[in-house]
Amino acid sequence: MTQTDALTEEAFFDWLRSQQDNKRLTQEQVNGALELLALTEPDELKTVLMQVNGWRSGDEMQLSSEGMAMINIYEGFRSKPYFDSVGKPTIGYGSTYYPDHTPVRMSDRPITQAEAARIKQAVINQDFSPAVNMMFADEIERGEITQNMFDALISLVYNIGVRGLKGSSVYRNIKAGNYAKAADSFLPWNKGRINGRLEVIPGLVTRRQKERALFLA
Repeated sequence: MTQTDALTEEAFFDWLRSQQDNKRLTQEQVNGALELLALTEPDELKTVLMQVNGWRSGDEMQLSSEGMAMINIYEGFRSKPYFDSVGKPTIGYGSTYYPDHTPVRMSDRPITQAEAARIKQAVINQDFSPAVNMMFADEIERGEITQNMFDALISLVYNIGVRGLKGSSVYRNIKAGNYAKAADSFLPWNKGRINGRLEVIPGLVTRRQKERALFLA
């Protein structure tokens, strides 16, 4: 696509509306799209969303049930809001915000385990899975990303965020085709900012080691 043919954001949202049954977008969908548009061009995002949503056949990947269970174990379930290891309000299975991108507050009502699972699944489907598919579209198309690798990447990005993964050595090493170094690059993501200081968190040390092992499996 040439520069003059490039899809504008306005045209992208017109297209996205056209894919909905009622030809409308919820605020949740708009917010999710804006998050992804901060990382890529509208035409590239259109291609990924077409693949991820099944609007045409493609090589998109999804988190496996085993990967989902792994994240559940790492995050643990808490029905009431709590402060995570770096002091951020969190609920359910490590969710710091709801599917409409509203941040979790300590005053929020308790939720059930089923509600927590739905929140986590929705956030992964709308934010993290499309982002990982987008970042590694070429590698996925070439068959270089296995299901285990994808599950490990989703577990990582669910913890460190899309921008964290995009700026990481994990991303750079995968793009360079060095998957052994990419696996090792999981390990330094074991710290959190506590009282203004960056400290190693034992739970993250264990999580990164298990994600590395899964990536290499």
